[in-house]
Amino acid sequence: MRATWDAAASADRVDDYVGDPATARAELDGLLGRLGDDGRAGVCVEVGCGPGRMTGLLADRFDRVVAVDVSSEMLELARSRVPSPMVDFRRVGGERLDSVEDAIADVLVCYLVLQHLPERRLVVSYVREFGRVLSPGGRAFVQIPVMQNGVRSTAWRALRRFALPVATRLRGGVAAQAAYRGVRLKESELERALADAGLRVAARDEGTDSPYRYAREVFLRLEHLD
Repeated sequence: MRATWDAAASADRVDDYVGDPATARAELDGLLGRLGDDGRAGVCVEVGCGPGRMTGLLADRFDRVVAVDVSSEMLELARSRVPSPMVDFRRVGGERLDSVEDAIADVLVCYLVLQHLPERRLVVSYVREFGRVLSPGGRAFVQIPVMQNGVRSTAWRALRRFALPVATRLRGGVAAQAAYRGVRLKESELERALADAGLRVAARDEGTDSPYRYAREVFLRLEHLD
């Protein structure tokens, strides 16, 4: 994961891999708005900050931002693009948010990140970590592609898992890597992951035009179970 995203950070057009900075404000406002929450003040943990596309916008909203990423190169880009004293940039190991304290986040934002994790266990681990770092009254705003339950989607996921290493060897480059193309959880797997993390869905919305085969783009506002 770190090698893939370090390579993306070093590419001539890094924004091709992380999204257009010009649309970041609309995407952030859309994420929060569609989940019925304005999300301001307190401490925000941004999971997968990349080169800081949304980090500066979050720093304008919150008293403090803890922006984390697996890639040292992405963090260096983010520091240069967002030289704000309100932001604390930290590297994480990739399996856990290991540099983030328990119950620190009043708000957690994870956008265009979980779709890139290369193994289901890592997606589940990140969801568990969301529960760990959220404060008792915290809210997590999460975007994630979710596969439909069923035979077709299961077969497609298995085929994709088999074909991806072949494509990686033949094509090379960032876009062919497992840490870029990622995996998808099924609806039942997401439900179990949230329950294990002690989280509940307070609000949910779905994109109308998903780019993921046999999957929907899902937006969640998560809170601790009562």
